[in-house]
Amino acid sequence: MPSLWVTLTVPEAWRAEMSRNTIGMVRRAVRRLDRSYGWERSEGHLWINVVGIVDGSIGMDGKPGTADDVVGRMTAEYRARTDAAEADLPEGVTVDPMCGMRVRLGRGAVTLEHEGRTMGFCAKSCRAAYVREHGLPVPG
Repeated sequence: MPSLWVTLTVPEAWRAEMSRNTIGMVRRAVRRLDRSYGWERSEGHLWINVVGIVDGSIGMDGKPGTADDVVGRMTAEYRARTDAAEADLPEGVTVDPMCGMRVRLGRGAVTLEHEGRTMGFCAKSCRAAYVREHGLPVPG
C-alpha cells in the first residue's frame, strides 16, 4: 500500500487550535476506508498536514478573505434560520451562536459572558468571530 499524504488548508488563526482534533478525525476516516477495502496501511504511511493561510490570502469569490469571512460563509445558512433555537437541550449544553454546534459547558469550554448569559462556542475561532462581529472586548 503506497503512502497517503493528506493536506488540509485552514485559516492560520484556526490551525493550532484545530490541528490535533482534525488530524485524529482524518486518521480515523482513513482507517475506516482502509478497513472497508481490506487494506492495511503500515505505520508511517499516513501523513496529515494542516496548513494555515494568513488573512488576506484566502481567496473567496475572487477577493481576499479572512478567517471571519470563512466562518461567515460556513455558517450563513444556520444563522439565517429563524428556527435555530436552543429548545430541548440537555442541562449544561448550549448552542454556539455562530455555527449552531452543541457545546457542553464546564471545564475547558470556550465561553464568553454576554448580555447576562454564558455563551458557549465550539472553538476559539467562532468566539473570536462573534466578539469582532459584536464589537466586544477580546477575552483574555
